[in-house]
Amino acid sequence: MNNLSLSPGNTPQGDPQVSSYLTQQRQSNTSQEGLARILQWWYRIASPPEPPDSAPFEERELFRRGRTGSQITIILFILIFISYPAAFAGSNSSLIAILTINLFILVLALALNRLRMVNIAGIMVVLSLIAGPTLNIVTTPGGLNTSALPIFSLLVLPLICAASFLPPWWIFVVAAENCLFTLYVLNFMPSSGELHEILQVALPGVVTPIILSQGIVSIVAFLWVRGARLALQRADRAEEIAKLEALEIQRQEEQLAMSKQIEDGIQKIITTMNTVVTHNDFSNRVPLSQENILWRASKSINNLLSRLEGLKQSQEELKRTHAIATEVAQYMREGRPIQLSSWTGTAFDPVILEYNNRLRNIPRETPPRHY
Repeated sequence: MNNLSLSPGNTPQGDPQVSSYLTQQRQSNTSQEGLARILQWWYRIASPPEPPDSAPFEERELFRRGRTGSQITIILFILIFISYPAAFAGSNSSLIAILTINLFILVLALALNRLRMVNIAGIMVVLSLIAGPTLNIVTTPGGLNTSALPIFSLLVLPLICAASFLPPWWIFVVAAENCLFTLYVLNFMPSSGELHEILQVALPGVVTPIILSQGIVSIVAFLWVRGARLALQRADRAEEIAKLEALEIQRQEEQLAMSKQIEDGIQKIITTMNTVVTHNDFSNRVPLSQENILWRASKSINNLLSRLEGLKQSQEELKRTHAIATEVAQYMREGRPIQLSSWTGTAFDPVILEYNNRLRNIPRETPPRHY
């Protein structure tokens, strides 16, 4: 038993490796929570409001594009801020103005994106990303040179933004514009230095990789976006089918419950009517609540039974009155006082009292009232 006693050395809390693992796990969870809070804050200022679950597919697709676009703009902001040191150190003085204009266009596009103008915001972002590299290439001092060739790779960014913000077919529009711009610049713009000699000898070798990259990226982006859209449409249809199935199951359950309710109500009505017929007792009632679909019918039946019960009581009272009238008439014919053990409770009670008083020549008594 002493060997099983717990001490700080043989508990998980006392193990340095376990403690280190738990500490790292807590730090990881804390960092993830912090990142999630930052993203939620960013979505509140840059992403369209999330539509309800009952919204149509097009509305939810618009929200998806706006949310994806707001995520892409985070990377674009980072790229712009990273480019500022290169702009200050580079030979193209207009690059600083180009980056600043792009920055303001991104801010305006995010405001429009928040207002659910996702297509307009996407077009602004794509145009700004096209204008940035093209203006940088066009305004290169001394004409186009080899240092400007890497800038053509930045023309892939508008394709990514078009795939994020805009409908899928916009990707090919942007790719076609980039290819035409590349062909125009490399064919007709003045070039200098080594690039001029390369373009004179091997222009297709320079143009082809740029155009191929545009074509490959646009096709892959289009297929990816189209596949994602089709998958979302299938999921949306599956969700609608599931909702319809749930509604159908609910409708069938309601019909089953209604059928059972009708069956129970009819059974209670039949039982009540059989009791009334068998025992000639009109005091029975159909015991149905207002929640039952046959409650109105049972109410009418109960009203009918109540009237029949009153009619039966009236008939019994009339029958009793007729019997007493026959007995009173017999006493009157014989001229004898009417001897009754108690009041009859009929209309003949005052007649009997008056008749007995006259025979006995005694003061009148007031018969008790019956309620």
